[in-house]
Amino acid sequence: MEVRGAVLDAAAFIDRCKIGRLQILVAVFGALVLFVDGFDTQVIGYITPQIAKEWQIPRNLLGPIFSSGLTGLLVGYLLIAPLSAKIGHKLVMIGSCLAFGALTFFTTSASNVWVLILFRFVTGIGLGGAIPSAVALTGEYCPQAWRSSFITFIYAGLSFGQLSAGVVSSALLARFGWQAVLWVGGILPILLAVAIALAAPDSLEYLINKRRDRAGALKILHRIDPALDVATDRPLIANQHGGRESSIRNLFQSGRAFGTAAIWLAIGMNLMVNFFIQQWTTQIFIDAGLAQETAIIATSMSMAGGIGAAFVVGPVMDRLGPYRVMPFLFVGAALFVSLIGIVVALPLWVLLATNFCQGFCTSGIQKAGNALCIYFYPTALRSTGLGWMLGIGRIGAIAGPLAAGILLGFGWSAADLFYACGVALLIGAFAMVLMGRAYRRSAPGYLASDLPG
Repeated sequence: MEVRGAVLDAAAFIDRCKIGRLQILVAVFGALVLFVDGFDTQVIGYITPQIAKEWQIPRNLLGPIFSSGLTGLLVGYLLIAPLSAKIGHKLVMIGSCLAFGALTFFTTSASNVWVLILFRFVTGIGLGGAIPSAVALTGEYCPQAWRSSFITFIYAGLSFGQLSAGVVSSALLARFGWQAVLWVGGILPILLAVAIALAAPDSLEYLINKRRDRAGALKILHRIDPALDVATDRPLIANQHGGRESSIRNLFQSGRAFGTAAIWLAIGMNLMVNFFIQQWTTQIFIDAGLAQETAIIATSMSMAGGIGAAFVVGPVMDRLGPYRVMPFLFVGAALFVSLIGIVVALPLWVLLATNFCQGFCTSGIQKAGNALCIYFYPTALRSTGLGWMLGIGRIGAIAGPLAAGILLGFGWSAADLFYACGVALLIGAFAMVLMGRAYRRSAPGYLASDLPG
């Protein structure tokens, strides 16, 4: 394709092109980053019951173990992820994968609770640095018409990783011990970092605007469309109009303050419940009388539901819009989470089915929340909006497992915790209903106040 005119806008060029091998490759790498991230984030929930048994850890210390990695995630989202503006998404992904892979290996040397908590915290920093760059790079290389669906689909990698953590734990724990599970969790991201270094392209925006690497950017554009023909003196731009819109304060300007607050509240409620379930339910199911392997399988059904949600929620949102879909997901999640404390005493298949449906809804909310950021914020604000949604939401993720340990120490039953989770999810549903009433008439990607005149 011959390009004429004063400039070549890389983003507009990608939007005009069909999806090809390079875009699929970037999406695959994004999904794989989320896979190893999900594996190493979730694995602690499966191995902690055995560690607690070996080390005689009291129940009130399980919450800090679960929350330490999530605290590191928060730090990674807010401090490491923004480095991509200076060094590029590719280098951030490589560095993050190498860091949390190596630290997962080192965690096998932990000999007491406090060392384990420290290792999980620093591992979480690496985990938090990887996801925003993987999502942002995928979004950058995907045409706008497919962007929401692609981002929703790659999040299936996160659910696959969480599910695989349960499968690997079930296969290795009894025979080889908890250290063997962490060996797997360490080697996978290191191998992925090598593959990214060899085959993944870097951000075009970074190459053009930061490194001024015109030749490198054109080489990537030629991989997207080999017929591209650009004169040597033709300027090349990327996201030319996004610089002034990328600061955090812009999330609260042009009528977006209420929507930003509603997104943060709703996703915070969901992550509080989601991570409580991921980190605690294996232990709760064991306490209820299930064998360790059965408890892991029951917990893993939640991740299986999340995989299903990745392929359903995005297309439904494209058809009906996020403000119609998200409240129903929250109400469904509240129902099925509340039932878990009851059905744990019923036949196993009832527990498995309930946890699958719960996972479909809670994981579906998270995937829908990522797409909602793309729908709600204008282009230049999307990465900032997504990063801060994930970062602020992690406050809920930290609080959920930690509060569960405290409340169990106060004598709450497991059923009480699940009922409380249901209330939290209804709060999220209410926030989404109010946001829908406030913004449903606004066009996707901008508000009425953004329009000229």
